[in-house]
Amino acid sequence: MATIITVFGATGTQGGGVANALLEDPEFKVRIVTRSASSDKAKALQARGAEVVEGSFDDPGSLERSLQGAHGTFVMTQNFFEIPDFHQLEIKQGKAVADAAKAAGVQHVVFSSLDPVQKTMGFPCLHFDSKAEIEEHMRSIGLPVTIVKFPAYYENYLLLRLVTKLEDGTYEIGVATEGAALDYVSTADMGFAIRTIFKNRAEWLGRSVGFSGGKLTIQQHAEILSKHLAPKVFRASDMTSDAFSELPFPGAKHLGDMFKFLRLGKPAYNEELTRQLYPGTRSLDQWVADNKEALLNALSNSTA
Repeated sequence: MATIITVFGATGTQGGGVANALLEDPEFKVRIVTRSASSDKAKALQARGAEVVEGSFDDPGSLERSLQGAHGTFVMTQNFFEIPDFHQLEIKQGKAVADAAKAAGVQHVVFSSLDPVQKTMGFPCLHFDSKAEIEEHMRSIGLPVTIVKFPAYYENYLLLRLVTKLEDGTYEIGVATEGAALDYVSTADMGFAIRTIFKNRAEWLGRSVGFSGGKLTIQQHAEILSKHLAPKVFRASDMTSDAFSELPFPGAKHLGDMFKFLRLGKPAYNEELTRQLYPGTRSLDQWVADNKEALLNALSNSTA
């Protein structure tokens, strides 16, 4: 009988990568949790064999249904910067799913966490600190957990996140790390790395891994994008993290804090271990080459 894995966030970027990888392996039966079973993404996963459960972190009954009989679960929590005290809501929701997994007897929880910036650096980064607090709660209740930590995603370029078209027709990558090299990864690739973790429970229980497809400066990102997407030209922003924090949109302060941490905090992402988990982990250069058409379509359809 196939092993049931409940995937939270399966219609999103991280969870979607996990659901896709698990659906390709007959060892697993995938159960996805979504607020809307009628969404196009939910229907597409259902058509590939996933069981769909409508639910949310705020509905204890749906958490119970989602986890009943599941051997494992992939959990990622979300933050919505436009909601006041979003980090407290995220902590509440994360603790609720952890407690539900414990009550259901789930044997392997893979949780997408982040570093405790306040504790390690002395300044807050709320969307990191909230996940770190959920991780701490999971460990405190004895949940059988493996921690994974994602850096920024290559897939953000498909959504044009922090990419702005300038008046001269060039594209600026608005990542304010002041020349520091960053880790990036493909969430599609990491779905297969997480599948390896689920397939090797005994080896991975209690461990943590920070994913990485390679460490590059944003200027190097710009050069790679420009090479593959010519004649379009990309360049790195020269904005500081403090200046980014002052930008007038929801979440700017939190993203500015994140850029500051990524530059100063040296988070423990591990490219070698990532490639051991999934040898097909792509570099940015490989990923852009593979997604050239989709990237050009995104740029053409954007009014940014």
